[in-house]
Amino acid sequence: MKKNLLLLLVLLAALFFNACETDFDIDAEWKEISIVYGLLDQRDTTHYFRINKAFLGGNALEVSKIEDSSSYKNSLEVILYGVKNNDTLQTIVFDTCKISNKDTGVWYNPYMQIYKGTGTLDETYDYNLYIKNMVTGKEIYSSTKLVRDFTISDPKINASFVRGFTSSFTWRIADNGARYEPTIRFHYAEIPAGTNDTTWKFINWAQAAQSADQASGSNKIEVTVQGDAFYSIVDRKLNDGFQGTRIAGLVDYIVSAAGEEYHTYMLVNEPSTSIVQEKPEYTNIENGLGFLSSRYQKTKTLSLNPLSYQELVDMNIGFVMQ
Repeated sequence: MKKNLLLLLVLLAALFFNACETDFDIDAEWKEISIVYGLLDQRDTTHYFRINKAFLGGNALEVSKIEDSSSYKNSLEVILYGVKNNDTLQTIVFDTCKISNKDTGVWYNPYMQIYKGTGTLDETYDYNLYIKNMVTGKEIYSSTKLVRDFTISDPKINASFVRGFTSSFTWRIADNGARYEPTIRFHYAEIPAGTNDTTWKFINWAQAAQSADQASGSNKIEVTVQGDAFYSIVDRKLNDGFQGTRIAGLVDYIVSAAGEEYHTYMLVNEPSTSIVQEKPEYTNIENGLGFLSSRYQKTKTLSLNPLSYQELVDMNIGFVMQ
């Protein structure tokens, strides 16, 4: 009876999979699909784009290790135009270059070809990207506005972390800024026992990402910082049996802002909380895939409040008063 039941299950499974079978040609006629990624920042004078082509056929894990399968080599013309009031006021030509520190993984490494251009960007310009494949004639377009400068308003005087209380980390919304990733960076020095060697280090404490639509009526975004959480982070990172003394340094309040295109791309590709796993595809690359957007990082550096410094000393993980 067990043998008959097993045979029935195998037959039912075969019927199910045959009923669901869809015929398609995995090696269909080749179509050029260009993939472009770029983030512009007006603080930089050197700018980079990653431009690759998709490939079809063969074992993907093997083909991805071959540079020719996804690299355009020297066949692309890449130009960035700065435009204002429909007038082209700036032209930046991009050339190929290779990075040599690509992480190991699925793709070929450690070398990878990217595209490099030099020029000072103007935050009042719109930037239009033009790419042409000089071999096939294919043309690709995209455009973005630059995230403009903004201010961090709070905290104002010093960095204060009080157990049982909260403090505010507040900044003004940037023009063309849609996504904000705030970080608190705590600097400290270590002096190993028996030496005079001082090494400066830091701990990054990432806060939850915010969006422009979370701004208050005053056009600001405020993050509530838990005082107890700061000491928990420090204890987890530094309660490691270090022998020597530590000195608390400055605290950076950092806000990394990005444009609407990057924000939308991240929203579309973040982990799904729904039983529906299929997601819409987002791109602002005309005749290709990927995104072109912009970013801007603002930092406000403050001294640590004396009471907060004393709290670190009382934790007995090496901190001493200066």
